[in-house]
Amino acid sequence: MAAFVLVHGSGQNAGCWARVGGLLKARGHGVAAPDLPKQAPDWRFEDYAGEIARAVAGPHTVVVGHSVSGAFLPLVPQVRACALLVFLAAVIPEPGKSVRDQLAEDPSMFSPDWIGAGARWFDASQQERLAKEFLFHDCDEETLSWALRTVELLDTRRLVTQAARFARWPSVPAVSIVATLDRTLSPDWGRRISRRVLGREAIEIQAGHCPHVSQPGAIADILERLAAREAA
Repeated sequence: MAAFVLVHGSGQNAGCWARVGGLLKARGHGVAAPDLPKQAPDWRFEDYAGEIARAVAGPHTVVVGHSVSGAFLPLVPQVRACALLVFLAAVIPEPGKSVRDQLAEDPSMFSPDWIGAGARWFDASQQERLAKEFLFHDCDEETLSWALRTVELLDTRRLVTQAARFARWPSVPAVSIVATLDRTLSPDWGRRISRRVLGREAIEIQAGHCPHVSQPGAIADILERLAAREAA
């Protein structure tokens, strides 16, 4: 059986993985979902990577990062060996570049509406509306009610200006899952950077920015297949 570390993005806490994690555990896999600090102004990429690495059970572990947490993944193998890195509707960083650098080089990286929302995310009175628009627009009513309870912001305003602290891509295999209905991170950008940086075509799922929330069964199936392929 495989082991998975499931890492939330900047808009949710670790509870967002409850449904995917429950499915994987029911199939006999090991699952950890670390809750990253939300207000840690002095933390850098390597601090978050270290926190993620502490949840890695061993070199057979698959580490999955959603959204901005993809930026931490290439540093995890520097701390603890793992089998596979999976970028789920996630930022795929490039050596020596910050997220802001990547956006400046390719302004299509993020949806203009998402960029325009900006600081409104830090207004508590607007968070539910923004979450419905950008994160959970493809969820049914029951799922939406649950998903809104997982909303918790990780302040990335300093992180996005930090250059990725690795000189070359790690030797660990990596794969990207692109959400084709994503209103946050551009699906076209995800396809292009997967080809250019990871050297492989992205897996695609017809979902919004949080497919682990809207389609937990499909994501659990994909992760299980990827783990089995790497083990083979």
